[in-house]
Amino acid sequence: MSKVLMLQLAWPDNQNLKDIMRRSLHRSLASLRCGALAALFLVGATAASRAAEPALGAWRIRVLSTYINPLAHEGPVFIPETQELFFTSNRLKRPDGSQYVIASMFNVTTGKTRDLGLTESIPMANGAFRLRNGSIVVTMQGDHTRPAGLASYNPATGKVQILTKGFASYQFNSPNDVVQAGDLAIWFTDPQYGYEQGFRPKPTMGNWVWRLDGSGHKQRLMMDGFAKPNGIAFSRDQRYIYVTDSGYIAGNGERDSVLPRTIYRYRVMSTPEGPLATDRITFCVVTKGIPDGLKVDEQDRIWTGTGAGLEVFSKDGTPLAVIPIEGGVSNFALTGDGGAYIMGETKLYRLDS
Repeated sequence: MSKVLMLQLAWPDNQNLKDIMRRSLHRSLASLRCGALAALFLVGATAASRAAEPALGAWRIRVLSTYINPLAHEGPVFIPETQELFFTSNRLKRPDGSQYVIASMFNVTTGKTRDLGLTESIPMANGAFRLRNGSIVVTMQGDHTRPAGLASYNPATGKVQILTKGFASYQFNSPNDVVQAGDLAIWFTDPQYGYEQGFRPKPTMGNWVWRLDGSGHKQRLMMDGFAKPNGIAFSRDQRYIYVTDSGYIAGNGERDSVLPRTIYRYRVMSTPEGPLATDRITFCVVTKGIPDGLKVDEQDRIWTGTGAGLEVFSKDGTPLAVIPIEGGVSNFALTGDGGAYIMGETKLYRLDS
């Protein structure tokens, strides 16, 4: 005879059922109140966080000067005490086909632009940065007969000094952009654009980023793995360094969709032997063309010149704004008051917020 397991279900009486339902309702309402308060707290915290970061406002763009040749291309450095702006031209050609670059100084007060006469002493000048000693370090791309490297230019005296022109027995490719760290060391990018654009010999080193220490005697390779390292900038606290990779567009203008149009961020780690660039992350990708010049503003927002104009990102890589500039932007100089001087090739712009 088979055994049957019998289950007895004990249902509560009506009064117990009412008590259970009442307690359940109270717990549900309490949970809803807590959830609502938490949501309000999070919204409030987010709003407060956004309020703490100054908003990017409406922009006004003025043309300060117009040129026949593309004089306003790279290396803008604003000198507040003289109200002047240093910058370098795009590649120009002589009648014999050889290429050269003009370094200029624009006077904000008079609106006049003058040739600084650096074409021979800093061959194919490109990116620039103002050093702590007041001089301007300029990337020297070199040509077929003169080496590439770094030079310093003293605006007060006009003196030019070569800081470096190679590593061991190897020549640099065509240094593109440069920045100085808080320890006075100079970091610079060295892509192979010069060879692709026909004014440099075949490369003997890769598309790398270098550091020249504050004494000017020791230099070392800091980063590799780029298609074309281009713009470079530190975060305000010097904990991070950003590098643009503009490999998407080659020196001859050809585009390759698999190559980067990207900003990378590295952590700067201190060691007894000197800093290391570690923990590379893909910080962001731009909306049009390539990221070229790169700057960090007073709120640690990252600005870059692209085919769209100026693109602005928060310090976590969130896109904040695209400020359209006809023809795009190669480089620019932030003014510290929410504005910028913008290189527009045949036009020099002023951006005001």
